[in-house]
Amino acid sequence: MIAPAGPGVSAQTLAEQLNQFGNILWTHDQRGISGPPIAIVRMPDEAAAALRRSTAGSLIIEPDSHLRAASFAGPASSFIPAAATMTALGPDLKVTIRVLSETGAPVEQATVQLVGEQASVQGRTDRDGNVDLTLRDEVPETIAAIFVSARSGHWGLWQQQPNIEADAVNTLTLKPLPLPGRLDWGGEAMRFDQIPDHCRGAEVKIALIDSGVATSHQQLGRIEHGIDARTGEDRSWSKDVTGHGTPCAGIINAAAQADHGIRGYAPDSELHVCKLPLDARCSDLIAALDDCLQNGIDVACIGVGCARGSVLVEQHIAMAKQQGVSIIAAAGNSGEGVLFPACSPHVMAVGAVGRMGSFPDDSPQAAQAAAATAAAGGLFVPPFSCRGAELDLCAPGVAVIACQSPDGYAVCDGTSLAAAHVAALAALILADHGDFKGSFIAKDAHRVERLFQILKDTAQPIGHPWQTGAGLPDAARALGVWSDQRPLAMPLNAGLHEMRSAIRQLDRIPFGASQAMMFEPPRGPANVTRLPLNPAPLSFQAADGGTATVQELRAAMALAGLAEGP
Repeated sequence: MIAPAGPGVSAQTLAEQLNQFGNILWTHDQRGISGPPIAIVRMPDEAAAALRRSTAGSLIIEPDSHLRAASFAGPASSFIPAAATMTALGPDLKVTIRVLSETGAPVEQATVQLVGEQASVQGRTDRDGNVDLTLRDEVPETIAAIFVSARSGHWGLWQQQPNIEADAVNTLTLKPLPLPGRLDWGGEAMRFDQIPDHCRGAEVKIALIDSGVATSHQQLGRIEHGIDARTGEDRSWSKDVTGHGTPCAGIINAAAQADHGIRGYAPDSELHVCKLPLDARCSDLIAALDDCLQNGIDVACIGVGCARGSVLVEQHIAMAKQQGVSIIAAAGNSGEGVLFPACSPHVMAVGAVGRMGSFPDDSPQAAQAAAATAAAGGLFVPPFSCRGAELDLCAPGVAVIACQSPDGYAVCDGTSLAAAHVAALAALILADHGDFKGSFIAKDAHRVERLFQILKDTAQPIGHPWQTGAGLPDAARALGVWSDQRPLAMPLNAGLHEMRSAIRQLDRIPFGASQAMMFEPPRGPANVTRLPLNPAPLSFQAADGGTATVQELRAAMALAGLAEGP
């Protein structure tokens, strides 16, 4: 990506200047948003370095980095230590795995991963529930673990030292996924169940910058706004091939169903889908942020990131903040340093936590828990959750039962799910907190930093800040329903090796384009206001102007000292 460092350069002038250096793929269309033109140019590293030298700092030149998704429904072999043997054991091990439901029906599109002593391999099952896998220099006795994760409808499976046969079909059976009758563990942990029924995020616009959303899902059919961030098309966003954006959309906006407890936490918010392509890059993120500005978005939830920062993306983040867009981003799933853009001081970075007992003992989530860092209240920090000084908050991101494309439900893990929880709470605060009807009603940077302050200052500390940030957001405290802080025993085992690992990760970030980028954007936790929080409670008038509910009256009594809080 190449852009002028100063004002007054048109897209045509920039293109003419760059023609001699490489193949201009396209010039970024600002779509009505003021800002410098950006050219996406294919050129070798040497040409990028030569261009930087010849222009004497008049151009910003940086690699258009790939973005990677920050949630997954699949296994992760890093939880199982492999014995480092270098002896060749024989010919390749070829294994057939068949995955069935308890009814005997084949489970299609299940991810199966074999972990050996020297390597691992994974694949997806076909329509018959079968997948053929090949591991080099392994024998059945050296298979350390097998992970199976269904796309929807079933719990995953984790077996250590599995009994695998090379010359037979190895059949595995998955447990069905029963839908909870009430809010799942994440909603209860964040106390969404303790807020008045009329707190639903009305008149707040949320942008989900992700892989699209399957509006074919029965609980997501009301979503009407979206765009393909790269092409500008207005219908491809309603399909989600990878199944990454749909669970996040459900956490934010899913309509309630009478027969189970899965619902969005901000169901009356207006969700805008900014679909990123499968090969998403930073330039696509810039286009998505421009769409947020054009559509008057209040909260942007970003479920992707990259290791290297981008000056040009950071410029658009700052522009969005100045116009009142509160950006909440997934910290990442590499278990190392916080990804960009989450690490920006203008963005709220969210890591993941899980809860013991919220999954079967033979599930992939149990493997994550076995290698996790303990936190307060039965919570834990999974090994995949990125960590570091830039982390702001943590939220449910392990064994989250959520909507899945095209019209099912799945057990999902990842920090993008955690970010979706926080984005939903942010919408409730903007819709119903008194600050955003008075002193912070204007859509500007002060509004963003006040929102971030409320989220962080009302969170429940549950662990070391490098692993959990300010803690787990508390919807009841953030909205003024309860003023108490739950007495959680907070383990403060610092985990020096994890901190050092995060620092080393920053040192390993590649520059790309032969050091063509002049500097890295600043990193840090999200900037917040430093003003006292407003202690005034919510107005407890029922949404229809009639009698308040029993739950709302109890909440009001608790604030008045007439009843005990939970």
